[in-house]
Amino acid sequence: MQTTPKRRLLLMVTLATLAGCASPPPARMPAAAAGNELRILVFRGGTAARLGHNHVLRAGDLRVGWPAAGPVLSFRLDALDIDPQGLRDQLGPAFASAVDAEARAGTRANLLKALEAAVHPEVVVRTLQLLGEGDRRAVEAEITLHGVTRRHWFVVELAAKRARGEVVIPQSEFGIQPFTVLGGLLAVQDALVVQFDLIEP
Repeated sequence: MQTTPKRRLLLMVTLATLAGCASPPPARMPAAAAGNELRILVFRGGTAARLGHNHVLRAGDLRVGWPAAGPVLSFRLDALDIDPQGLRDQLGPAFASAVDAEARAGTRANLLKALEAAVHPEVVVRTLQLLGEGDRRAVEAEITLHGVTRRHWFVVELAAKRARGEVVIPQSEFGIQPFTVLGGLLAVQDALVVQFDLIEP
């Protein structure tokens, strides 16, 4: 990725939550395979949090365009890859618990319901501006999720044509009620950690 302001950078975002879900600090983002990747870390909460799981979601149909103003990112919620075992294995102890097929299916159902994915199926992130110099830049992006559009700032690390970073997104800011059961004894935390790794063609 070139160092020209305006043409740099990245986005981020996203979303979502579900069924039994952690509280430890976010795990370090593992090295990504070739190509663009975006993943979301969802953490369990509530007094009975130990009975649930932390989750990792991967944008299975991530699309990235590179207009002059900067990247535009989009993906469908119903194409999210829920708790792929290879990713869980890389994310450390906070994601070490086993999540079987039935649990993944439950997580997907709760996620799509909470996000009203049938009505708002897509997440879109548009780069607005890039500030700074060198290999760390401040980026402002416009995020559309759950039918709500908000602006967020985050930090991106640039190396050649690669942009990597992460941002914290509160679900409530987009009108999403974090998933809860048993009167809140088991819940999903409001804050999601979105990690991205993009490569400019």
